Amino acid sequence: MSNHYRDLSYEPQRPELSQDVKALIDNGLDFLEKALEELESSKPKFSVVSFWTAVEILLKVPLVHEHWTLACTGKKIVRSKYLAGDFQSVTYDDTCARLGDILERPLPKATMEVFDKIRQHRNRMVHFYHPSFTDAEQHQIQKEQADAWFALNRLMRDEWKSFFEVRLRWRLAHNETSMLRGNAFYAAVRLKHIQPELDELARNDTEIQDCHQCKQRALVTIKEPAADARYVLEDTTCKVCFVSTPHILIVCPKCNKNQVLFNGEDDFVCIECGFNSSRMALLDSPLRTIDEQTQNLLPAGCTNCMSPESVCKSGDGYLCVVCLAFYQELKQCGHCHHYSDFVPELSFMSGCAFCEGDTDFLNG
Repeated sequence: MSNHYRDLSYEPQRPELSQDVKALIDNGLDFLEKALEELESSKPKFSVVSFWTAVEILLKVPLVHEHWTLACTGKKIVRSKYLAGDFQSVTYDDTCARLGDILERPLPKATMEVFDKIRQHRNRMVHFYHPSFTDAEQHQIQKEQADAWFALNRLMRDEWKSFFEVRLRWRLAHNETSMLRGNAFYAAVRLKHIQPELDELARNDTEIQDCHQCKQRALVTIKEPAADARYVLEDTTCKVCFVSTPHILIVCPKCNKNQVLFNGEDDFVCIECGFNSSRMALLDSPLRTIDEQTQNLLPAGCTNCMSPESVCKSGDGYLCVVCLAFYQELKQCGHCHHYSDFVPELSFMSGCAFCEGDTDFLNG
């Protein structure tokens, strides 16, 4: 069974983001990692400063993604000076205002409240002498940083998903997952954030178990009701640390014995009778809508495992036969016209995860 796309050391290969956006992402995430290291090394003062720097940088990513001038202020804005780092950057307040007024993507009120706590800590650290922290104070700072970290990550990965391409989503997920699996404190804070979701699942008779990875009681198995009726698509996932085991319960077409098919690239081989079939032939539904028949949608690409032609028809949606991700709809790239689960805005210029876009325009 192949699980390379579940390995945190594996990064999907894809066309690069613009250099401006990539630099911001890398710089911001470097400060996030530094903040975590400093906090775990009992250096809360430095950690708060590093963390707030990361927040200010990463909040500018959608601005620069729209246009580099949105990250600048002053009477005269010059591209060459911007590239050299000789420019006046917008303040946090201006960043928030431009996110709402220009991009129409305002920060949620609860997120701003969480960030403001960190900003106040940072201002006290930088401008005033601060004595050594008590254990209680350090614990409070750690909790507030965890709250802000999850708020920032959810903002980037969920609410602003349309701004970004696969590389950013992957790295944010990688950093969050690494932190959660290696730090019991952060896992416990994350559990508190998603407890209402778990309570709702429990009320609907979903069994919740302990996760072997992060040790939190947050492991649930969810069935996909829209998948093909010939099999049962399930995903056992920890809602805290995201360890996931997607699988399909299926009956062998030859001997009618129940089988379990896990994610991977290997062919299906019945453990009872030895029947062999490719995943695409086994899982693809022959039922097609008129659009699916005429528009050449399938096989489509999957940005979860970066397989260009692994998505087939499944019930009322679409299934990647490699990673077993299920999608309600597919989108077409405006440049290469290939279908996949995620296509960025202005794809006719920037392309998608499976093409380079209009290189003449992008380089022009």
